[in-house]
Amino acid sequence: MNESTILNSKTTLEYLVLINKKSYSQIGRELGITPQQFSDWIKKRRPIPQERLKALCEYFGLESHYLVDERNFARSLNPITKIDIETLLVKRVIEKGEEDPIPYQEKLTKLERERAKQVRLGRLASILHQESDQIDHVIDTFLDQLESGNIERLKRLLTES
Repeated sequence: MNESTILNSKTTLEYLVLINKKSYSQIGRELGITPQQFSDWIKKRRPIPQERLKALCEYFGLESHYLVDERNFARSLNPITKIDIETLLVKRVIEKGEEDPIPYQEKLTKLERERAKQVRLGRLASILHQESDQIDHVIDTFLDQLESGNIERLKRLLTES
C-alpha cells in the first residue's frame, strides 16, 4: 500500500480497507455480505443499512461518524478525518502497552501538527472564498511579509493592533 493509493481513497471505508490490508471479499466474508454490497457502500451507490453499520463499526473499532455521513452513505475521506483515524489507531497501540511508546508518541505529535495545519488551510480557504479585495490585499501583504522573512516585524504589527 503506497501513500498515493491512500491519498486517492475516496471514502473512509475504502481507506480503512487499505490500511487493514484486506480485500472487499475478505471483509465481506467476515461480515456475511457480498463483495458487491461492500463495493456499493464504498462507491456511495447505496447507503449502509443500520444493522450493517453496527457490524462495520465493531469490525473496524470506530464510531459510526467516522464511517458514514448524515444519510448513512460512506463518509468522504478528507485530510482531517484521515488524521483523526490515524490518531485514534496510534492511541490504541499506545494504550495496549505492548510496544515501545516513544515512536508512537512522536507519531502523535506529528499528527497533531499536521491536523493543526489542515485546520489552518481550511480556515484560509474559507476566508479566500469570501471574494473580498480588502481581505485579498491583507492576505497578500501578510504572505509577502512571511515569505520575505519579516516575521518579527509582522509579529510587532499584529500585537500592536
